[in-house]
Amino acid sequence: MDNNQIIERIKSSFCSLTNFKVRQNALEVITAYSTINNKFVSVFITFTNNKIVLTDSGWIDQNYYETPLNDDSEDIVRRIISTFKNSFNVKSTLDNSGIEFYYKTCENIEQIPSAVFDLANFIVGVVNSYCIQYKDEKEEKERETFRKDANDFLKVNYANNVRLRYALDDFKGIKFNAIVNKGADLFILTYVTGSTQTYFENDLRKSIVNFEIAVKSKYRDNIKERVTIVNDKSEGYLPEKSSYIFEILNEKTTREPIKWTEKERILELI
Repeated sequence: MDNNQIIERIKSSFCSLTNFKVRQNALEVITAYSTINNKFVSVFITFTNNKIVLTDSGWIDQNYYETPLNDDSEDIVRRIISTFKNSFNVKSTLDNSGIEFYYKTCENIEQIPSAVFDLANFIVGVVNSYCIQYKDEKEEKERETFRKDANDFLKVNYANNVRLRYALDDFKGIKFNAIVNKGADLFILTYVTGSTQTYFENDLRKSIVNFEIAVKSKYRDNIKERVTIVNDKSEGYLPEKSSYIFEILNEKTTREPIKWTEKERILELI
């Protein structure tokens, strides 16, 4: 595949403001399209199985565009993504690590500019849909702040041994907030927070369901701990009123939830 030929065709047919970067196995097309959180969109061109394949390189799923990750909006965003996929004829697939790639294929070089246009617009639409506020601002801010704080704590202490928003590869549709890998042992973590009791209990229920699925995984013998980290500083943290849900959660985990104000206990556990 002649990168120079592709570059010239895209510049002449698509946009002269487009920039390019030659990567190890792909040509990155840095488009002039920008999302509402001021990120320029990239499309990656590869040659696979005698076909030209354009992908987002898993950047949406890996949150390279730094969008808020709000679980309560996930169903809405998924419906929007489905609509965009149909509109732009975009398909998706999962790689071996469970990362979702969005892609289009071309039969020849002449089709590339049009495919870049479609995929770039698709990415802009999807990223923007993640950025739009679907819930009340207070709840979204609290959820994003707690997620970031918990992620930062785990990254500082476990570095490359922690995977964030990660799935067991036999249940790729179920993503846990974090999975820490130590040798053959897996430590699965979920986060629970909420600006109201209702939001907090919704998070508890999601943790219960996800842990129920985890014990059915082929990796169940490797799962050393199943633990929930709860934001005990949130307004929705009312353990007495939510006691019955906490009891169910305790049946699905290997120990009681760890309060965020006692987060050092995580370091004793893992």
